Amino acid sequence: MTKILIADKNENTQISYEKLFNNTQSDIVKTCSVGEDVIDYLSENTVDIAIISLSLGGLDAFETIHKVVFDYPKVAVMIQTAHSEGTFPKRLLETGARGFISLDTEDHDILEAIEVLKTGNKYICPKLSQNIALSMLPGSKQSPLDRLSEREMQVILQLSHGETARDISVRLALSPKTISTYKHRVREKLSLSDTQEMFKLVGAHGLR
Repeated sequence: MTKILIADKNENTQISYEKLFNNTQSDIVKTCSVGEDVIDYLSENTVDIAIISLSLGGLDAFETIHKVVFDYPKVAVMIQTAHSEGTFPKRLLETGARGFISLDTEDHDILEAIEVLKTGNKYICPKLSQNIALSMLPGSKQSPLDRLSEREMQVILQLSHGETARDISVRLALSPKTISTYKHRVREKLSLSDTQEMFKLVGAHGLR
């Protein structure tokens, strides 16, 4: 039996996965809504696959994924984006995750992804795979989020999930002023007029 951990703050998504894996050779042993719970659970338990949503609350998905990949290398991480449309931020490919799906990925493709990851190989759902391939072509449109540093990505991801600058500063061990500086840099790099435009951009690339 394949042990699976689901990390997604949306309870409906958790329920959907429970229905999907019912009567299969995969068992959901833990569901988490915040990144801290993922790390706490893995410190005392073993799982085979962790499906981590980029909309994860608390400790952001990027930080959570990095911790799982480096501290628990036997766990195959599969990233779930909000959707498969838009240009795919290449930084996601650098996280060390072994699989990539979206909320609009067909059920049979998700089940196939689990089987592929169990063999130690990597899996990217068909729609995301096509978008990634197209983005590699000369002259193709690139994701504006590729201009951001990893820390800048973390900050805007947490801001888009409703976290305050103070909350983020505590979690990342940075001052609130530093968080504000990162936020300002992001707006400058991406030519965004306000925070709402930032949130729309994050959502358009499947990160909310």
